[in-house]
Amino acid sequence: MTPKWLTGLVRARQAQEDLAKQQLATAQRLAHRAHARVRYDADRLDSLVQAGAQSNAPAFVAAAVALQAAAATHAAAIRAADEAVTSVDGKRDELGDAARARRTVEEMHDRHVALEHSQLLASAQREHDEVAARVHRSAAEDRG
Repeated sequence: MTPKWLTGLVRARQAQEDLAKQQLATAQRLAHRAHARVRYDADRLDSLVQAGAQSNAPAFVAAAVALQAAAATHAAAIRAADEAVTSVDGKRDELGDAARARRTVEEMHDRHVALEHSQLLASAQREHDEVAARVHRSAAEDRG
């Protein structure tokens, strides 16, 4: 019979892998949103440049401030997108580690089951050998 701790360990490793899958999916969604924000900010920045509000001084100053703010927002969005990609990579690595840990425990469980099975077969073979030896001795004593 498989030790209870081994079965519990398999379940724990599976739960760990499931959690890593969820975290990877979350990180991927965040990365997608961050990249969408980068595209939005780039479009906004382009539209401000295309607006060409240089016709008078107040409009020029307002356009320059808006352009600077848009550029800063765009830079922050790029930084957030890069961080999100790094997070996705890290979560993907964690998922791989969790899957490897689960497979290792499952293999340990399988080896334990195979060992129990081979011990059971060996025990049955010994019993058959003992029966055969008794029959052989009994036949030899009857002849002798």
